[in-house]
Amino acid sequence: MKYSILVVFITTLFSGFSMAQTVNLSVSPKVCVVSEQQEFCDLDLQFNWQLHASSDVCLYQQDEQLQCWQQQRSGQYNYKARVQVETIYSLINPHTGVLIATTQIEVQSAHAKKNRRRLRSPWSFF
Repeated sequence: MKYSILVVFITTLFSGFSMAQTVNLSVSPKVCVVSEQQEFCDLDLQFNWQLHASSDVCLYQQDEQLQCWQQQRSGQYNYKARVQVETIYSLINPHTGVLIATTQIEVQSAHAKKNRRRLRSPWSFF
């Protein structure tokens, strides 16, 4: 009896790991380059996702719901985004609130920062 409970527990544990590995959320493009810092970046994003089993899922940008699907194993979504800083997109189960997968968009500046950090203290004699 003890061994059968242990086998069920281990099987459940490993099936959870295999399910987590089959979840895929991707976005294209992943990086936007702006000419100056603090500028906005306008992007045409394409999201693709794939799950191990059919489920209800919603795509979120930070806390804003963008699109939902019902009982789907995969999907895609095109979205026009205006981002200024790194933005995280999440695939969430709307019924349980469980986070399924995340991806992010990076915003990079073409010009380096104008202010550099001092390498030594202002009071140093050397």
